[in-house]
Amino acid sequence: MLTLLKRWRSQPGGATNASAFIRILESPKAAISDKVHVLQAFNDWDILTNTWFEVADALPAVEKLLDIDQFPDHNAAALLVSKVYFCLEQYERALEFALRTDFNVVPAPKTGLGNDAEYVNKVIETAIDTYKTLSSQGLEIPVRLRELVEKIVKRNLEKSEIWYVISLGFETTNLPMIERAISAMPNALNDKNQTTLHETLNRVVSGAFDRSFRFKVINTVIKTYMKCPSPDMSKICECYVLTDNAEAAADTITDLISRNLSTAAYQIAFDLYETASQGFLDRVLRRFEQKDSPDAKAMEKIHSIMKGHETVKAYLDFYVRHNHTDSILMEEIKENIRTASAHNALLISNGLMQYGTTCDDFLRNNLNWVSKATNWNKFNAVASLGLIHHGQEASAMKVLDPYLPKESVEGFGFKEGGAMLAYGLIHAKHGDATAMSTLAQWLKTADNEPVRHGACLGFGVAGLGSSSISGYEKVREVLQRDEAVSGESAGIAMGLIMAGNLNQEVFNELKQYTVDTQHDKTQRGIRTGLACASFGLQGDAEPFIKEAIGAKSNPMLRSTGICMLSMAYAGTGSPSVVRRLLEKVATDPNLDVKRYATIGIGFVLSKDPATCLSYVSMLTEHFNGHVRYGAAMALGIACAGTGNMEAISLIEPMISDKEGFVRKGALLSLALIMCQQTDYTCPKVNGFRKQLLKKIGEKNEDSLVKFGAIISQGLLDIGGQNAAVTMHNSDGQPDMGSMVGMMCFLHGWFWHSMHFFIALAAKPSCLVMVNENLKIPVLDYICHANSQKYAYPPRTESKKDKDVKKIETVVLSITGKKNALKKQAAEEKKRREAAATAALAAANAQSSSSGTTVEDEKMEVDQPGKPKKEKVPEKDTKPLHRLMNPARVIPAQRQLISISDSRSYTPMKPLYKGGIIVADRVDKEKEEKLVSEVVSQINLPPSSEKVELKPFTPFDINLADF
Repeated sequence: MLTLLKRWRSQPGGATNASAFIRILESPKAAISDKVHVLQAFNDWDILTNTWFEVADALPAVEKLLDIDQFPDHNAAALLVSKVYFCLEQYERALEFALRTDFNVVPAPKTGLGNDAEYVNKVIETAIDTYKTLSSQGLEIPVRLRELVEKIVKRNLEKSEIWYVISLGFETTNLPMIERAISAMPNALNDKNQTTLHETLNRVVSGAFDRSFRFKVINTVIKTYMKCPSPDMSKICECYVLTDNAEAAADTITDLISRNLSTAAYQIAFDLYETASQGFLDRVLRRFEQKDSPDAKAMEKIHSIMKGHETVKAYLDFYVRHNHTDSILMEEIKENIRTASAHNALLISNGLMQYGTTCDDFLRNNLNWVSKATNWNKFNAVASLGLIHHGQEASAMKVLDPYLPKESVEGFGFKEGGAMLAYGLIHAKHGDATAMSTLAQWLKTADNEPVRHGACLGFGVAGLGSSSISGYEKVREVLQRDEAVSGESAGIAMGLIMAGNLNQEVFNELKQYTVDTQHDKTQRGIRTGLACASFGLQGDAEPFIKEAIGAKSNPMLRSTGICMLSMAYAGTGSPSVVRRLLEKVATDPNLDVKRYATIGIGFVLSKDPATCLSYVSMLTEHFNGHVRYGAAMALGIACAGTGNMEAISLIEPMISDKEGFVRKGALLSLALIMCQQTDYTCPKVNGFRKQLLKKIGEKNEDSLVKFGAIISQGLLDIGGQNAAVTMHNSDGQPDMGSMVGMMCFLHGWFWHSMHFFIALAAKPSCLVMVNENLKIPVLDYICHANSQKYAYPPRTESKKDKDVKKIETVVLSITGKKNALKKQAAEEKKRREAAATAALAAANAQSSSSGTTVEDEKMEVDQPGKPKKEKVPEKDTKPLHRLMNPARVIPAQRQLISISDSRSYTPMKPLYKGGIIVADRVDKEKEEKLVSEVVSQINLPPSSEKVELKPFTPFDINLADF
């Protein structure tokens, strides 16, 4: 038999027509040894490639051989069956029979491989896919499949392909596999392993895993970091925030100070204030009080940082120092305003533009115009002061004193309610005990609805994420008064306080109140509040989400469930959640549900703009206007501050949509995307700015669109053109303030005052380096790019500077005759000048040897009737430029920044992270120069005390003189 097989294999044209050998496999009378030789021959790809379709007919006979216990070579029979099924593209069957062999798990390279390598790779791929599917469905995994996957894992760990194993562990929710992979890392982590740990953190935080699994993985990462000779304590504390372990974070900071590493401790404290909730920070401070202080001065600075004083002071100084608001643009918009809604929009937009700058010149210079605000417009006018003076906590009461309630509330309380919201906005995300007690007292003594409305919103925004039960109960008392407007603000405030900490009791209480109340305003407020409370909970919020979405007869609860789903999985990029949202867009009849489900895609995919574009692109042309609006806002959220040209091209046609609210949404979305973009980074930004002014000035444009255009202008220039709306922090994790602020901003669809909350998502585009004394030293940065690439947009020209066209004067007949005579005289004069010019030319030719001409010696004078040539500013063509500390550095610019003198300071974290960075001074003996603090532009309102006027002095007048 071996001789026949050898001769058949070596015949010209290769082995073909295998019918004779196949009959041997099918014949029960053929010798067992002959069948073994035939099976072994067919397992060679040189033979099987040309004969597999013939062998396929004999598969039943070959499979019967596997059932014969006495058959000597089951491995060859199973392998042949597996290969034939591979050729038939039945890969699951191929895997089934491959598992009955001694399968080789070593995959071959993807390029230049033969049939055997293709077969091996495909079987391994199918095995892993099958393993993932069975694991995700909770089904039992066959022993041989588990053994095969174990071989694959072992081989990858031997080759140090750790991320491959970790990814497989995540996809199968296999905690032991992940722990085994992370534990396999060496103590001295190289760059690749550190990147792997960072990706592990991102994956476990953004994935849809339950809290127990997430915490166990993060704790494993912490143990690995701690094994290093010099662990990254900043990353470790980031892990503590993710696991809500405030005590461990406090102990880490204390340990660093005890080891004289106070600079690193300061940096961690700054990072914790930026990323952790107020509740977490309060627990850290309480932990400090329980332990002995290793260094009183250092701990005093840590307390100041953790309470936010240093961060607020540094950002306030930055905003005031670099304020670049275009005041002429504001005046131009004001001149085009004719309606109360546009008046209201400009007040809000001015607050956004001047966010944190303390500059309220526009309001002071236009007091008569501002005084036209009535009722809720007056509320917003006063509330905008909270944005303008954000961070000016020490002087908040002085700034707002003229508007706060005295012995009795004047009028209907709109001014007083706006002042209370302004007070909360000044302390946004930083409500200390004094501020919260002040707001609580106002909340208790409020005697009308506008005042309660402002007090609730101010209390909620100041106590954002504090999880204060006492604060929650105080606001609940307002909700139980069953008033429409104050009930709406109370529902939102309760959600702001419990942001990221929703529990069964809170959900049941607010859900029941939604069902019981008859006020749709209150129901909408509770919807936004529950969405904020669900932030970041992922799987832990699923019971609440399913209960709300499952309310078939209550569209308000269904839309509430959709908002909760979007916020619970914000920034995770979960495909399954996106599919659930798309299903609601397609099937739910309620317009609010459709709109919020579409917007929710932007929240979930906020970290992955490209994927969001692929999902939402078709929805921008949907027949339903609410879906189109939602698609525009989803793109704005996912692509905020990126200048994404593909997103812009999808949204631009919607500016001409037939629905006014869709046009408004398109403008807001484009403003979010183009924030802090220049002609270099986004060529369409200047055209969009002109389009906004055109929309504002058009008489026939819808008032809703004008409102959106004015707010969009505020978003473009937010923070004096020194801030940008971003959904994630510098570490790439979803930011609570940004997500919650954006959800409240979307509530502006129903209530205009909620537009102020977008400021919670505004992050200063700064790089502030401080020394060990938390002072700002004088130093330079080098930006490796042209200075105009990331410069401020050009300011609007004043109308006084523009050329005024002259009106043509009517020419009389007699004037025409006189002009004709003048023309003849002028022509005669030209002939004489031509003769004189010829004479001058001759003179110049004679004096050319001296290097001067008569024309050179003539004084340059302005010719009458000829306009002066304007000097065009020279463009900077240098490949780099310098920036002074503290510097304005937009996110796209951060990767290009370095310290001009790297030997002067050693930063505690990379400069591309931005924000506040603590640095060690290298040469401590050298004199250090500090940046002088900028005095904030505090313009206190005029005193209400009446000034006693002096009487006039007597005088005489002689009428004869006149």
